[in-house]
Amino acid sequence: MVVVGKSRVHNVNMSGPQKKSLIAILSTCVLVFLVFIIDARFQSIAVFPKFLNRSGDDRPLQLFNEEEFTRLGLTPNEPVTIKDVRTGKERILHGRFLHITDIHPDPYYVEGSSIDAVCHTGKPSKKKDIAPKFGKAMSGCDSPVVLMEETLRWVKENLRDKIDFVIWTGDNVRHDNDRKDPRTEAQIFDMNNIVADKMTELFSAGNEEDPRDFDVSVIPSLGNNDVFPHNMFALGPTLQTREYYRIWKNFIPQQQQRTFDRSASYLAEVIPGKLAVLSINTLYMFKANPLVDNCNSRKEPGYQLLLWFGSVLEELRSRGMKVWLSGHVPPIAKNFDQSCYDKFTLWTHEYRDIIIGGLYGHMNIDHFIPTDGKKARKSLFKNLEQYSRVQEEGATDNGNDENDLNRISDHAMAASEAHIMGAKPSNKEAYMGTVRDTHYRKVWNKLERVDVEDVEGDEMKKDKRKKDRKKKKPINKEELIERYSIVNIGGSVIPTFNPAFRIWEYNISAIANDSGFVAEEYKPWDEFFESLDKVMEDSLLEDSLSENEMSSSNNHLEINSRKAEKRKNKKNKKDDKTIPIEMPDKYKLGPAYVPQLFTPTRFVQFYADLEKIDQALHNSLAESKDVFKYEVEYTSDEKPYSMDSLTVGNYLDLAGRLYEDKDAWEQYVEWSFASSGYKDD
Repeated sequence: MVVVGKSRVHNVNMSGPQKKSLIAILSTCVLVFLVFIIDARFQSIAVFPKFLNRSGDDRPLQLFNEEEFTRLGLTPNEPVTIKDVRTGKERILHGRFLHITDIHPDPYYVEGSSIDAVCHTGKPSKKKDIAPKFGKAMSGCDSPVVLMEETLRWVKENLRDKIDFVIWTGDNVRHDNDRKDPRTEAQIFDMNNIVADKMTELFSAGNEEDPRDFDVSVIPSLGNNDVFPHNMFALGPTLQTREYYRIWKNFIPQQQQRTFDRSASYLAEVIPGKLAVLSINTLYMFKANPLVDNCNSRKEPGYQLLLWFGSVLEELRSRGMKVWLSGHVPPIAKNFDQSCYDKFTLWTHEYRDIIIGGLYGHMNIDHFIPTDGKKARKSLFKNLEQYSRVQEEGATDNGNDENDLNRISDHAMAASEAHIMGAKPSNKEAYMGTVRDTHYRKVWNKLERVDVEDVEGDEMKKDKRKKDRKKKKPINKEELIERYSIVNIGGSVIPTFNPAFRIWEYNISAIANDSGFVAEEYKPWDEFFESLDKVMEDSLLEDSLSENEMSSSNNHLEINSRKAEKRKNKKNKKDDKTIPIEMPDKYKLGPAYVPQLFTPTRFVQFYADLEKIDQALHNSLAESKDVFKYEVEYTSDEKPYSMDSLTVGNYLDLAGRLYEDKDAWEQYVEWSFASSGYKDD
């Protein structure tokens, strides 16, 4: 062997054994390298890949293979890199995000205490009354803190590097269900602060110079148990809105501080210039909030929220962006004041070119509800006529006792239902039966009329109409789909049933195929939000001036006042900025209706089988982290869902199938209760 030095060449003699050893070492190195190359080739992974984190610094990619995706039920898409031209930062997109809700951590939870004493104290009278380490499904107890911690640890170890953002829809404190230890406002703020810190620690980029820099964006929203007293929340600025800005300051863009102080709502750009998430304070439309009467008067919190909502949607449309809606209380008729429900549903309908969908919590049951925008418009204008008459009568009769009693009754019933959310579940099968017999049945009936139109010839259809003049005209399926939006209601971490959360996958193929894709540059958001804050302030000022004018009217001008009131009410309907105009024809249907960039493609539902985890913990000496885990409960592309994408049309087909197919319905209900085995008593 010849060794080349700096100035001389030496002959080096090697023995036979030395040569064999050297050959063996070289052969091993070559073999390892070939195995690595082949593995990378078949797993579609670059040999020496690097990721750019959100701060733009190089960091090595943690290699993962297809088996890991299979274990997690995820589609093994390769991530893509985009650049934000405003900041110069490059960001990684995976085409997935997490929706997590209703964690309800309870620092008073004591392992081994009595379930009958809400798992706080007491000696259990029998084995099934013992509070387990991670909580017990259907017990009525809140989440032990360790359940929250282990849930976030599992997310960190399994999902953090595979998602783009987190939609986190509130209720981060225990329920007020222990008379011996009633909740205080300070405790509510403290626990929310703790949970926010944990979310920051988990998803932050660790940039000390910029605490708002996150590897995975987090968008929180306010729950009805995150306020004191629960359900009651006034229009800001208040102590509570300011305190939540302090707690969530790293999640909320600084230029939105004033609008957040007023509405406890905000906009987050998760892909700058392209995709946003709205955090909506649904408590301003919630029946159980005693400070909410309607969404028609300018002074009402719901009116002001809808003013914010409509303005933000219009701005997003003008920028060519798409948006997810998120909040705690689902916007369905059961939960919202009627005028608030009609207006909110109408906004989602008229902005169907940009709204992708809505994600909510609160109800602890994993299900979806279609909402009808066309019906909401009819209901809204019918109820506005009634509202105008009541307002007119109120100007002379000093109120309407019957209406006041009805309003109080609605608040009391809604508040009672909201309180029950924190107790042992009951009548939930009955509720799901109502969902099937009302919402899904209506969709099924309409789909049946579509089918008749599609399969029957013209002459047969004419004969059918002659025989039954009362029969409604056939429905065009595209028009039917277009009138609906989907409200997605998530399963919860709190063990009302088993703990659960969902990973959503969405289309980023247009970005992956466009090497020049960048986040476009528009006018700064500061200008828009400054303008919006002034609009909301002026709206309240106009209402105050209007009330002062009415109170100064003289009694002898009562007739003229009533005429003026009629004119005012007609004018108000035209000037009501919380009623959207119809979507202009020039706008095309968005990702919720037609597969395109940002269309949700599938989801994976995860759950933690608490009974199995508890048994494993007692049957082994393993640590909690080795026993506690989430599993794939089901995915949207398996039966009975069998959805090839998550468009509104696919959801309507599913609703019809669930109404018609008993076996499919039974499986759907089992999953709605997170495979906990729940049955009504």
